Amino acid sequence: MAAVSLLRPDGSPIEPTQLCAAVVRGHELTVKHRRLSSGIAALDALIDGGLVRGRVSEIVGQVGSGRTTIGARFVAAATRAGEVVAWIEESRSFAPADIAAGSANLDRVLWASVSDRRGHGFDSSGRFRRYRFSAVFKAAELVLKAGGFGLVVIDVGVSAPLPQNIALRLAREAERSGTAVVVIAPHRICGTFAALSLKLTRLETSFNRLTPASPAVFDGCVIHTATVHNKLGRTGGSVVLCGAIDPLAPSFAEIHRSRAAAPLRLDASNA
Repeated sequence: MAAVSLLRPDGSPIEPTQLCAAVVRGHELTVKHRRLSSGIAALDALIDGGLVRGRVSEIVGQVGSGRTTIGARFVAAATRAGEVVAWIEESRSFAPADIAAGSANLDRVLWASVSDRRGHGFDSSGRFRRYRFSAVFKAAELVLKAGGFGLVVIDVGVSAPLPQNIALRLAREAERSGTAVVVIAPHRICGTFAALSLKLTRLETSFNRLTPASPAVFDGCVIHTATVHNKLGRTGGSVVLCGAIDPLAPSFAEIHRSRAAAPLRLDASNA
C-alpha cells in the first residue's frame, strides 16, 4: 500500500483530520459556503452574515457614495480567504493599487474592462432593430460559465433597468455556479432578479487642516447604508459607516462616533 503525503504551499504537511473540512469538484478553485462576508462586522450584521452565494446582489449609489469602496471590501475579504474574484467593469473606476491597499490579493483577481457597443438584429416579431448591447454583462456571463469564482463584481455606469433576458441569464448563471454576484450601479437595475439591494448615501465628507494656513486634507466620509430590498433577510435596516483614511487619527473618527447610529471605521484608502 502506497502512502501519499499532502503538503501546503509552504511545505508543511496537512493533517488527515483537515481533509474533510470541505468537498469541492476537481475543476473548482473556490470552496462553497452559504455567505460571503465583507469583513465589516456592522455591514455583515445588516445583511445577515454576508452576500448569499448563487444570487445576484446590488450596491447602488451616486458617484462618491462609497459603492466602489464597499465592493472592494468584499473583494479583499474573499481573496484573503483564498477565493478567486472577477471584477468586470465599464465605469473605469477600478484602481489596482487602491484595491491592493485595502488588503486584497491581486494575484487572485481577474480584472476585465469592457465597453458597450451598438448592435443590430431581429426581435421576437421578426422586425429588424438597432439596440444597445451590454458587453459587460456578456463578459460576466462567460466568466460565470467558466466557474471557479467565489465572487464576481460587475461595475456599470448605467441607471436604466436591465432587459429581463439579460437579468434572467445573469441570475441563472449565478445560481448554477454558486457564485456571489454583485452589481454596482447608480440605481437598482436588476429588478426582482436581485436577492439583495444595498443603497449607499454619503452623509458627510470631512477635511482637516494641520494649521490655518495649511491646505485641506481629506480625512474620510460618513456613509449611510440601507437594505432597500432583501429576499432572504430583513429589509429596511440601516447602518452608518465612518470611512477614515487614517484609522489611527482621532480627529475624524471621534467627531463622528457620537453621530453615527452604528459607527465603524473602515480602511477607505480607495474611497
